[in-house]
Amino acid sequence: MNSRTATPDSPLAGIRVIDLGMLLPGPVCALHLAWLGADVLKVEPPGGEPGRHLYDGAFFDSYNRGKRSVELDLKRDEGRERLLDIARSADVVVENFRPGVADRLGVGADMLRTLNPRLVYCAISGFGRGSRETAPAHDLNFLARSGALALPTTWSGQGRRSTRPAMPVADLGGAAMAVQAILAALIQRSRTGVGATLEIAMQEVMLHWLTWRASAQERGDDAAWTRYLEPANDIYETGDGRAIAIGAIEPRLWRALVNALSEEGFVFPAGSEEWDWRKRRAQAAVLADILSRAFASRGMAQWIERLEQAGVPADPLLTPSEALADPWLSERRIVAADGWLRPPLPGVGDLAPAPVLNSEHMAVQSGKVWL
Repeated sequence: MNSRTATPDSPLAGIRVIDLGMLLPGPVCALHLAWLGADVLKVEPPGGEPGRHLYDGAFFDSYNRGKRSVELDLKRDEGRERLLDIARSADVVVENFRPGVADRLGVGADMLRTLNPRLVYCAISGFGRGSRETAPAHDLNFLARSGALALPTTWSGQGRRSTRPAMPVADLGGAAMAVQAILAALIQRSRTGVGATLEIAMQEVMLHWLTWRASAQERGDDAAWTRYLEPANDIYETGDGRAIAIGAIEPRLWRALVNALSEEGFVFPAGSEEWDWRKRRAQAAVLADILSRAFASRGMAQWIERLEQAGVPADPLLTPSEALADPWLSERRIVAADGWLRPPLPGVGDLAPAPVLNSEHMAVQSGKVWL
């Protein structure tokens, strides 16, 4: 059992993971494996991985909890040999180097899986192997290349470029896909006794998330990219300077919204409560004007209460601090005792803080690294 989780019967208890990742994708993937009970050893370059030195340490602390640390210089024979020794009895390796870097260091999938055929080796990169494998890039670049940033975010924003997301969507999405691939490979290994080499390209993950729109466009349905954008599914400012998100997409929900606002004195075109999304898009300017004026007439809390009574999907745009203070989170019990958030996964316990650099130096030197 990984001593850094409070759950002795965690799903991945006994699974040994080497985390060669830096910054976000690799470390986040390994973090989720730690949440599931794996024993994660973070291998860092001299001085620590770059994430240690970002944002006063909060960045590193967030994505490296529940791990142990060892400092190895993989460019030197001694460091490389230490890693090879550790990998002989590991179950999983996670890295997010550019394609080819691990091979040049002598710690790539072919080398490690020759030493340990049961090893599941997962390489996360921006574009995968191919003509762009050496291109320098980060989260925003993967999103741009996927087409996601060209999509408007409101019906009235069609024709304008989208703004960047407030979260590193491609990095986190790539990490999540890597976890899924690793778990599948471990299940397959339980049947075959053989590990796997996995390649996760973050641009491709973002394209995968756009599948239904891309497929529709291939069939000649160009409107598929923006069909979900309409006044019934949008964000509106309220009278107190806040904002409210409305998701009245289905006919019954749209009907409930129109009826609720009509009862408050706002006039809609005759029969519009029965309009489907096609008619709502055709009359978007008219409907959006009515909805904008309605929501600007009262404060956010008043509208939330009124629309909840009517059964309309309506939620406030909360700040992160407000979201963390939401009583709903207490009911769901995802806030750990130390204030960190647990993932919505089965069998997770609380993780220890992120490790100090080279915490496992003596264990590695003695050859007794795995718990």
